[in-house]
Amino acid sequence: MTENKSLENNVSSNITEAGISIITNHMKEANDSLYLTSKEKYDLKTRIIEEADDMTTKEKLDALDHNYDRYTQEVWRGIIIFGAVSLTLIGIAAGNPAIVKSIPRLVA
Repeated sequence: MTENKSLENNVSSNITEAGISIITNHMKEANDSLYLTSKEKYDLKTRIIEEADDMTTKEKLDALDHNYDRYTQEVWRGIIIFGAVSLTLIGIAAGNPAIVKSIPRLVA
């Protein structure tokens, strides 16, 4: 009987670890995709600004600064969202609802 419980606990633990691994991989892929999309947008806008003939140098510099600011905002937003979701999943996996309840306070 003890061996059966031990086997059930191992199987349950393995399933939980596999589920967490799958979720983590999907989150990493989503984060990488968001980063690459943001980087592509930044590069495209930079090229368009640099090739513009109807803008003064000052306008181009201002547009490049604004473009870079927007890019860094998108990257930080991705980092914060990824962190919040990761903490939530860790809290759920650990069975600690206090971690999950503190996420809204961290975001605010």
